[in-house]
Amino acid sequence: MVSLRYRNTLLLVVAGLLVFPAVLAAGQGLSHARVVRLSYVHGTVAIQRPGSTDWASAMANTPIQEGFSLSTSANSFAEVEFENGSTVRLGELSRIDFTQLALTSDGDKLNHLAFQEGYATFHFTPEHGDVYAVKVADTTITPRGKSEFRTNLTDSQLQVEVFNGSVEVEGPAGSTKLAKDKVLDYDTQAALAFNVHEGIQKDDWDQWVEARDRQATLAYNEAAVGRKTSLYGWSDLDTYGEWGYFPGYGYGWTPYAPMGWCPYSLGMWNWYSGFGWTWISGEPWGWLPFHYGSWGFDPLFGWFWMPGGFNYWSPALVNWYGAPGWIGWAPYGAPGGSGVTVVPSGTVQNGQPVNPRTVLPVPPSRGKPINGPPFAAGRLAMLGGTPLPTDAVLPANGRAVAGLKPGGSGGGLGTRSAAAPPTVLMGNNPTAEKAELATHRGFWGHSKPVLHARLGTTLGGHYRVAPENARANTWAGAGSSHRTPSGMRGNQSWARNAPGGGGRSGAVILSHGSARASSGSSGSSGGWGGGSSGTSHASSSSVSVSSSSASSSSGHSSGGTHH
Repeated sequence: MVSLRYRNTLLLVVAGLLVFPAVLAAGQGLSHARVVRLSYVHGTVAIQRPGSTDWASAMANTPIQEGFSLSTSANSFAEVEFENGSTVRLGELSRIDFTQLALTSDGDKLNHLAFQEGYATFHFTPEHGDVYAVKVADTTITPRGKSEFRTNLTDSQLQVEVFNGSVEVEGPAGSTKLAKDKVLDYDTQAALAFNVHEGIQKDDWDQWVEARDRQATLAYNEAAVGRKTSLYGWSDLDTYGEWGYFPGYGYGWTPYAPMGWCPYSLGMWNWYSGFGWTWISGEPWGWLPFHYGSWGFDPLFGWFWMPGGFNYWSPALVNWYGAPGWIGWAPYGAPGGSGVTVVPSGTVQNGQPVNPRTVLPVPPSRGKPINGPPFAAGRLAMLGGTPLPTDAVLPANGRAVAGLKPGGSGGGLGTRSAAAPPTVLMGNNPTAEKAELATHRGFWGHSKPVLHARLGTTLGGHYRVAPENARANTWAGAGSSHRTPSGMRGNQSWARNAPGGGGRSGAVILSHGSARASSGSSGSSGGWGGGSSGTSHASSSSVSVSSSSASSSSGHSSGGTHH
């Protein structure tokens, strides 16, 4: 059998170009090729691209680059996730501009944002020489190390609250350092001295932010396969799917999905200058599996994703097919005829949704492989979403926010609490979330407030989802013998939990709740793919991979076509 690693390496060489990391040689200046992620959407979240006057309704997983703007309507909320897991969470009727997303020749990230109106919470975790700065009215807020803070801005009234770490605030009124639990009030029109005091009063928005932070941290730590460092979208994998060992391939991940599901079948295509046709997934977990690594398919297991390395961001990992009137695509590595999604050509050209209503029942054998869409992108495919009407209520259209939270003991801004989304997970039902929190049990019977959104069965609908604490099952057979990939490791329960047998018929689903993402790895190669030779055991417990070993392990790099 040809290994998945070799097959995908060949496909990447033949079928597409790589989007190389934006690290430039000294003296060449800054790179501006960075991509961050719109990671949560509730309600109407609008996006505006550089040079455009149009606002479009954005989907989660929309790539955001330098010069983009993001705005929310009434009862609408958004979250943006940076590469290292740092976040910006935007409340209702709020706007932020991404004025600089750059990379220095030393690999340090420069993040300059302009907060225009409303309320937002910033959670920054700088690495190396990373810089974060938030321009608010005539002041600049600069975190010093890891920090979490909130800004409220309406008319000329600015409020800054620091929940963790510290920030420096500088403006015409001077400069000051705000430590944890401090509040700053400032009238930007009067330009009087900063009013610094204590007395943070948390409201619904703050509680929702805390819940999102807690969910991301717990999901990251309990994942059956972990990393030493945080990576945007990684915690979603534990929340929306299962990790497993797939004989003949290695360790991988599969989403909770209905029967008949296949990758790249729910979302939309958009055109990005420099990247070309870029897939925006409609799946809440749809960031890492569509821009890194590779998808595999086995008749026994269904679809599963192999992480591979994380040095290269790809706009999409697909092969294209076409015929007069329609265009189709399938994941790299898919066997002939498997996983091909076919739509009318105009669906791609005009950036329209790809879903069961737009997919055509056309056998891909009627078409032929092509290098990419044989047409130029239409205007609508360069907006980032569905155009909003000109009368849409957005801060960009002059609508003021009336939702500042109560002030502290040293001053008072606003008269009512700020609104928050009804759910922690995107698109989830509040009742389902409450039930999940009530029934989930961790070690020794203690409750753990971590949520799992079971949007379907596992392995692309092939198998049922097992109850909590019963994940160490061989779904499709009597078991198989596996080797532990170098660069990954489990705990001492490998032999105790290993299934017996020597065939390759059984995919082993790994347990939630046992990973230690900070445990690291002594391996330097191998890990995510490869065959199942050898006689050592499969684990139903945690395995971890370091950042360095992950990026060099698979023998192939992820990349996408760019035309």
